[in-house]
Amino acid sequence: MTMTKGQRLALGLASLIPLLYLLVVVLTPLRVVFTSDPASPDAPDWFLYFTAFHFFMYLYTGLLFAFYVIHLLGNRELSKERKALWAFAFLFFSVLSMPLYWYLHIWRSES
Repeated sequence: MTMTKGQRLALGLASLIPLLYLLVVVLTPLRVVFTSDPASPDAPDWFLYFTAFHFFMYLYTGLLFAFYVIHLLGNRELSKERKALWAFAFLFFSVLSMPLYWYLHIWRSES
């Protein structure tokens, strides 16, 4: 799959969004998230938006996951063993492994 430099850069930035979102979720006071009822009038105003955005991020990350798996399967530079390792990493550490794969196998290798 051949991509222009601009497309590769956009994909790299898109791959960082779930990682940045993970940091936001980790830094959010979890007590507020787990003890709030979104239907309650006492719920913080941002809670409903946060819940909706969280659902969107699941979909977004799933689409990125699908793109990376398709790219991985079509990558002729990797052996079957390496592809299996990357597939394992995508499955269990997707938010961390997708930007790493992007840097190693998309940004650096395609011209």
